[in-house]
Amino acid sequence: MLFRRFVVSALLRAAQNQTVQKKISEAAVKAMNRARPSLLRASRKAGELKWKATKKILDDK
Repeated sequence: MLFRRFVVSALLRAAQNQTVQKKISEAAVKAMNRARPSLLRASRKAGELKWKATKKILDDK
């Protein structure tokens, strides 16, 4: 319990540090840029599936 409180307080203190915030922001931007191509492919595929489902529903009427 004491160890957990120590770790949580240390993490909270680190999160308030400007340098840590800047590094976290840089890491988040890098992760977003790496994930962007697959996110765009997934979005395009979801749009195609929605379009096909809508077309099928309208054709069945």
